[in-house]
Amino acid sequence: MSIQSNWEKLYREAVQKNFPALQSVPGVILGFHSTIDGLKRVIPEEIERILANDPALEKEVCSRLDTVPAEVRTPADLLVGLASSLQKGKALQLMVREESTHEWIMEHLGYDTIRMGGTSGNMANSLAPLPLPQILAYANPLTREQAELFVDAQNLFVINQDGELQHPHQAWQGEGIYAIHWIFEYPKGLKLKLGDTVLETPRANRFIAAWNPVNNKLQIEANFMEHLPSLLDQFSHFIVSGFHILSETYPDGTTWLEYLRPVARFLRETKKTHSHLRFHYEFASIASSAIRKGIVDHILPTVDSLGLNEVELCAVLRDQGEEELARDIEAHSSMAAVLRGLERLADRTGLRRIQLHDLGYYLTLVDAEFTTGEKCRDGMLFAATLAASRSTVGKVGTEREILAGLDVPLADKAEARMASLAEELGSTDFAQTGIGTKNGRYVVFVPTKIVAKPVLTVGLGDLISSSAFILG
Repeated sequence: MSIQSNWEKLYREAVQKNFPALQSVPGVILGFHSTIDGLKRVIPEEIERILANDPALEKEVCSRLDTVPAEVRTPADLLVGLASSLQKGKALQLMVREESTHEWIMEHLGYDTIRMGGTSGNMANSLAPLPLPQILAYANPLTREQAELFVDAQNLFVINQDGELQHPHQAWQGEGIYAIHWIFEYPKGLKLKLGDTVLETPRANRFIAAWNPVNNKLQIEANFMEHLPSLLDQFSHFIVSGFHILSETYPDGTTWLEYLRPVARFLRETKKTHSHLRFHYEFASIASSAIRKGIVDHILPTVDSLGLNEVELCAVLRDQGEEELARDIEAHSSMAAVLRGLERLADRTGLRRIQLHDLGYYLTLVDAEFTTGEKCRDGMLFAATLAASRSTVGKVGTEREILAGLDVPLADKAEARMASLAEELGSTDFAQTGIGTKNGRYVVFVPTKIVAKPVLTVGLGDLISSSAFILG
């Protein structure tokens, strides 16, 4: 049997096993980040016209090419961040900190459509069509506009003002849009002229500029904090995210650390009193090295599992002084280097599971005592099928639509990546199973399916990480 045929067989078997397995999961909690996304297709002529009408802005943007601002305080910061993402074809997320800049973006660029945003919100809407008994999502503030973006599914809940589980459509309070995350999406081959420079995108991706003053300090809403403990016995998995909306400093003189520590303490206490819960942290693009280091020091030792991509892994490795290893991953996409990076992170934090998702593959490093290699792999294969289906139709749909994800072709470079890891692990059957062992851990690799022209990419990593964690 060829490697391709073998993996297609493993995909079908994993999907067949995992649909019923989802029904046995008691419940999933998703915190702490649901918001509204404003989707905006990047139109080069629109940006070029804005710059032509503002020579000072054009001059500043052109002088700052090849840099990345820590956050967006001015229109120039926004356009420099967008240019960086376009030039590299890499996803990038920055926070908008000034209301005047938020208003400038709304006036000059606006949005094409709005949809559910935020890691928790994206996960909730993507997981709700699956046969999971109950999903509890965090949304603050839950205005009518935010609530209406949640899908109409019987297994989806928030905690209402009485401390009870209720669907968001019935639990909202007040009206208005108090936070918006712009998603600037661009295709492969898009060309943008900035002064004498013409940028051309090497691949399709997106740049996110997030305005979220309500949750900027990541303070968990009081009603949620009060009533969650009495509900925790109904749930088995807790997925946390949203830390990328923290600022290093605030106008009142406080810093990110004063808000990170209480959340870390809440997670530790919850884990201590409800040891049956398994915790996963979903990383995101965080420009601040200080905040990234804080997450590694305070959050990762508290959770069981971590999800991230290659860009995020390299940023964390640089924070730890692993510059050469980060460069090796970036320059060569070396699977041996990626594996070493995951091992260094696991050793430093005590994480029992780390899943990296990138274009064409997923790689998970997991303690042998945490789960089996086969269960981990099958969860990843199911996640890859969901991702292929969602990329094709723009949502997680019916079982029939999900199964259509199996028809999407496998990534081209899969065999070379598996051969590299097989050599690193000294495994003769790694290309057939995707499962190896090293130092008491399973090393699990899955070649993913690539949709040539995806309908929607925003939130794809959230779906991949959450579904693979729940099942694997």
